[in-house]
Amino acid sequence: MVKTPRDLFAPVVAIDKLDWLFQAAALQPGHEAARALINAIFANFRDVDRSFVRVFQTAGFSARVFELALFAYIEEQNLDLDRTAVAPDFVLRGRHPVAIEAATTNPEQGTLLDCCARPSIVPSDLPAADREFVFQIGKALRRKLLHRDAHGQAYWEKPHVKDVPFVIAVGAFHNEHAQFHPDGVLASYLYGIDQTPSHDDAGDLVLTQQDVTEHHFRDKSIPSALFRQPDAANLSGVLFSNSHTIAKFNRIGTELGMGHPGTALVRVGTCYNYDPNAVEPNQFAYIVGEQHDEGLETFAEGLHLFINPWAAIPLSPAALPLIVVYRMSDNGVVVPDVPVGFHPFVSKTFVTTGKDAQLAAQKLRQDYIDSVLRVIEKKQQ
Repeated sequence: MVKTPRDLFAPVVAIDKLDWLFQAAALQPGHEAARALINAIFANFRDVDRSFVRVFQTAGFSARVFELALFAYIEEQNLDLDRTAVAPDFVLRGRHPVAIEAATTNPEQGTLLDCCARPSIVPSDLPAADREFVFQIGKALRRKLLHRDAHGQAYWEKPHVKDVPFVIAVGAFHNEHAQFHPDGVLASYLYGIDQTPSHDDAGDLVLTQQDVTEHHFRDKSIPSALFRQPDAANLSGVLFSNSHTIAKFNRIGTELGMGHPGTALVRVGTCYNYDPNAVEPNQFAYIVGEQHDEGLETFAEGLHLFINPWAAIPLSPAALPLIVVYRMSDNGVVVPDVPVGFHPFVSKTFVTTGKDAQLAAQKLRQDYIDSVLRVIEKKQQ
């Protein structure tokens, strides 16, 4: 008998216990593709502790979406996944084994975030938002580093992952602009450096690197260079994404034909600029589903791996293929290894619904392009 896939969006708890983000994703129009793809991927997901559905629908919606997106990446790359134990979340075997525990930054208790709203793309106070991002990410990472199970064991001390590199995968969900922050802000915190780009007399790019000792937010401060801290000696790397959200499932699902015919998606943002002397990223804007086949989105897209050069157990960059990898060179400079292809830094997806959804999407795309051109013209004046 063929087993019917479980519907993650069919409530298993009382209505008053459902998380607002879950309700918005489950009920509001425009996310049909996300719901269909999430259910399809979950059909192959082994729920080891048998709590995934309940947590997904209540307090841990964003965290479970992030976890499911990581699983989708592992499946997409056909990696050898071992899910026989509850923790860490993902253990990859094979030539380059790695143990991965997922973590997320989360909004303050009682805060409601509408996953379908259209906030401004850029935070009103970007420096303050960057500082909050570092604090939130730092808190999420430290929470995993300090965690001990009922036997007093850390994640990396469990027998089934002995001598296996340990990685924390982290996604930001603490407010409506949490995904705005690119990987460079996180690199500053992990390595304790700040890079300033400039050009020499020949027009070549020069990176001036300075040490960062502390990060401040409001009346608090935390030490920089997490990778150098004694508590992080067993942290082989950090896997980061600001795009493995329900919007990614909605876009990929739309490209796979799972969306509603009365829904159109527009994705805008910035992406990696392959000009070796560029100091600014490229801009992009497209209607989801109108790209050529070679431009279709993947779950590898948007993942950034930061390797800890001081880790007790070194991590091979080949452990997680087709993603951006940050490493520290012999001269102490942190540089990314960027595979050929499309690599976004920051993006925002707008959902339009109704009989004129496609026309509305085209207008949104053109409005964004026009706004970018105006900025460029202003800079050239």
